[in-house]
Amino acid sequence: MANTVLHTKLGIELNLERDDLGHPGMPGLWERLYERDRMLGSMRIPVSERDMQCAGVCLKAGITAWMYLREQGGRRQAVHERAEDEARHTAPVSDEHKAYQERIIRAAEEGGHRAGSEVRIPLGPRNWIQTDTLVEGENGLRIGWEVQLSTASAKGPRSVRARAGKASTHGITPAWHTDREDYARRNDTQWTYSNRLPARVIAKSGGLRVVSGFRVLEFWHCDVTADLPCPDNIGYWGRCGKTHALPKPRDVLFDDLVRQTAAGLIVPLEYRSGSRVQRFWVPAEERERYFDVAGAPKPEEEEQRAGRGSQNSPTCRPRITLASSRNVLDWRDQSHWAPQPKPCRYCRKSTNLIDDHGVHMHKVCHEAALEAAAA
Repeated sequence: MANTVLHTKLGIELNLERDDLGHPGMPGLWERLYERDRMLGSMRIPVSERDMQCAGVCLKAGITAWMYLREQGGRRQAVHERAEDEARHTAPVSDEHKAYQERIIRAAEEGGHRAGSEVRIPLGPRNWIQTDTLVEGENGLRIGWEVQLSTASAKGPRSVRARAGKASTHGITPAWHTDREDYARRNDTQWTYSNRLPARVIAKSGGLRVVSGFRVLEFWHCDVTADLPCPDNIGYWGRCGKTHALPKPRDVLFDDLVRQTAAGLIVPLEYRSGSRVQRFWVPAEERERYFDVAGAPKPEEEEQRAGRGSQNSPTCRPRITLASSRNVLDWRDQSHWAPQPKPCRYCRKSTNLIDDHGVHMHKVCHEAALEAAAA
């Protein structure tokens, strides 16, 4: 059973611990919903068609768990249709997971940042993002920490990539940390990894090291004097004459990682080597130099990344049909890429793109506005 239920048709949550279900402006809500549910049950309407599902543990796990209402011993209850969904609520969060959450909050607050666990950010009446721990950093920067010490989906709408993409789309920088070595080798987000430790060690204020997921970039000029082979293997004697970046692993203290990501001093990077893409964290100034030599992500690439968290079309695109003959803006230059995302001037979705005056906006949004103004 659960204390929080999502009524999908009404688009509201019902808190069964409160007499008014958390909606004082809707008197008699329980009686109406309970009688309706009993009536549907008597008509043999499946539980999955009664508009109520678990809004607690099951929803966070990406499981659609349908529920029905009952009164037992004078108490109001919402009951899971399936026993395995009910059992999910009895599986406690590990002590190690709690220790990480507490440590993230402590490290963030020591750095002058606000933080909280199990923070839910509403995106609409029936949609939200919930993170293990959310850190409010500098200049509106938000870091959504996910401590993954158990199995994490690699595919589907609740996969790591989908959840990280959804967070990025809505202005939250995803930060996934694990103690599983196989996850440290995955490439669906910027994973960081520490050795497996007991909760009492994680909770200490001593040095907790991140041994994978943080890199520094070594820049070198590709000419005949270079010791390293040209990654592009072009030009005279296999030399292209350009500057390349070589990522090198570095350990970092976990507390420093928490504070410096919140301060914008350590940032995520998608590093491209040929057709391969690697994801890790780097010092902010090194990412800026990397963009100088390799080129900032193209607007099209940014829009594709923003859509990874959803199987639907990107919602930031205005629902306007643009004439195929319209002028298309060329924002491929790095001057149209800002290091920190901010809300788009038009659709208010987060973006790193900026116009010629430094105002944050999506290219497609600005093109649509210019087209509308010219009509």
